[in-house]
Amino acid sequence: MPLCPGVRQLRVAPHMFAEIRNAILPMTLRDPRGRGDLDRAALLIESLAHHWLDTQPLQLFIVSPQRDLETIRSKLPTFPNIDVSVRSEREFFPRLSRFYMLPGWYRQQIIKLEVPALLRFGGYLTLDCDACCVGDFDATTFIKSGRALSGWEPKRHHEWWRHAADFVGIPYDPAAHGLSVTPNVLHSDLARQTLEFVGLGAIDWHTALRFRLLRKIGQVAWTEYSLYTSVAEHKGNLLDYHAHWDYFQKTQVLSELGSVWDAHDFERQLRLGRGRRSRGKFIVVQSRAHIPMQQVREYCLSFDG
Repeated sequence: MPLCPGVRQLRVAPHMFAEIRNAILPMTLRDPRGRGDLDRAALLIESLAHHWLDTQPLQLFIVSPQRDLETIRSKLPTFPNIDVSVRSEREFFPRLSRFYMLPGWYRQQIIKLEVPALLRFGGYLTLDCDACCVGDFDATTFIKSGRALSGWEPKRHHEWWRHAADFVGIPYDPAAHGLSVTPNVLHSDLARQTLEFVGLGAIDWHTALRFRLLRKIGQVAWTEYSLYTSVAEHKGNLLDYHAHWDYFQKTQVLSELGSVWDAHDFERQLRLGRGRRSRGKFIVVQSRAHIPMQQVREYCLSFDG
């Protein structure tokens, strides 16, 4: 599939990260006028512009439902060092695809795998509107010796790791680690590998994932990261692309300590004082915490990058 205009295709050696110049952001407006979602996306883009220090622009690829395109394109801010491209889901998923039968949260997960795989991004950042950049970085910040310094989490923390292991057909080890949630760093080679594996023996991989979702009603059947990790473990090439989870590195993708998960957590963060330094280049301020946008903005800009 040819690249869409404005998206740079990277040439990288097998099993190696060369640079990370692309980011993927699924975005669906929950309000017809985009209130809340657009404000958060605008803050994310502004924060990226403030902290992206590379000589070439960061390619931010936003994928949204067709109905939201005009509003998103007209409302987001522009900066010379962030090249924003807003694309419709229909460019990547046919009208009759079972992709559209999945709940919105799962559709966003699929976008983070399928679109970079189709466009052959190489290394890329995964983003959500709840994320905000709080530290300076460039195209090589999250790379060491050709491997990504991605975020990891213990598998025992979430039941979706057990479900993914069962789905892929590998042993579940609660003491092991897997790639953590958004924001994070992935590679399009392994994203493509994941989708190809999931689709084996099925009409298509959308059908396979929807069937899995129906079998796990009321549970988190899978996440993009649990599938990505589990398939790469099954293939034996996860650590060809990603530095081992126990690497010692001052720079991290996500600051867990600086992130905000609920309103009580936000009050605690404020008591700790502003202007703090962070090892992570990104934080998350959950929209479900219902913190006023101006307070979110002030908090995100309080970090010393």
